[in-house]
Amino acid sequence: MNVFLTKRLCSTVLLALLAAVAAGAQAPDPWAALQQENTGTANAGYALRLRQQGFTPDQARQTLACLTDAQHQGLPLPALTSRLEEGLAKKADPQAVMAAVQTRLRVMTQARTLLQTAQYDSTPDIPRNELLTATGLALESGVPTDDLASTLQRGKGQNALRLKSIIEAGESLRLAGVDRATTQSLMNDCLERNLRRMEVIRAVHYSIQQHRGGMNGENIRRSLWGGNAATEGTRGRRGGGQGGTGNCEGSGVGTGNGWRGGAMNSPAGGLAPATGGTGGGESGRPATPGGGGAGSGGAPASSGSGNNGSMNGGTTPAAGGAPAGGHQYMGGTR
Repeated sequence: MNVFLTKRLCSTVLLALLAAVAAGAQAPDPWAALQQENTGTANAGYALRLRQQGFTPDQARQTLACLTDAQHQGLPLPALTSRLEEGLAKKADPQAVMAAVQTRLRVMTQARTLLQTAQYDSTPDIPRNELLTATGLALESGVPTDDLASTLQRGKGQNALRLKSIIEAGESLRLAGVDRATTQSLMNDCLERNLRRMEVIRAVHYSIQQHRGGMNGENIRRSLWGGNAATEGTRGRRGGGQGGTGNCEGSGVGTGNGWRGGAMNSPAGGLAPATGGTGGGESGRPATPGGGGAGSGGAPASSGSGNNGSMNGGTTPAAGGAPAGGHQYMGGTR
């Protein structure tokens, strides 16, 4: 009897082991399945990298699903892969990397909706994708959706890359801790004045400096643009005042204001570019924006002084006559 039971028990165990082996042979390797799923796609190279980084098959699948979803939505894939690459380079926790990629997909989807509402979805691919990415990153950095929607609507019809610079300005101001109202006002100012990229960068740099120095938003705008910041509008746009017509490229005619190479706020036109002279031109780093020279002036070299504050050519306010006919602008290197 004992021999019989022993043989029966051995047979049962053997059958169980054989069943387990058979089941294991039939179960697919989850990593092999994941690799197979992504063969021939832009994600194919990531499966092995995620495995090497310590991702579980499920974490890897969810992460790669974000990339696939972005492609299906027509979103710029580099916006997501750059986030993924950042996490991999820093050897961040797989769960954190997965969450970051999912967040990036979410804000990019939101950004696409904002651009569609502002009718930028028909813009050529490259400028549209750059504007879309800038908008998504601004959302991710905490710029309110309503503020970005307002900026996109206000800028409707403008060059997409110029608008991208203004969206990036809002993100930079937000990350620097500038309050929401001031950030939105400065973005609108840049739109109204139709500023170019480097002009926007200089305005942001100056505004952040003054914010860190304790200046409030209204005074930042007043010192940046001159006059009453709340009602300034387009007066004094790009250094031109209301004194008359002038050559925007530097040599004023009659009673106009020069822009590059002449006094920015002079009642007479700027002189032709020279190696020095009074009055602020557009190149050179300022410490404090102020009026240009009162009278005609040549383009600045590495230094020069403007009246009522160094405009673009020096670092120390200089004494002199009051500016006439123009409004303060901004400084910085071009």
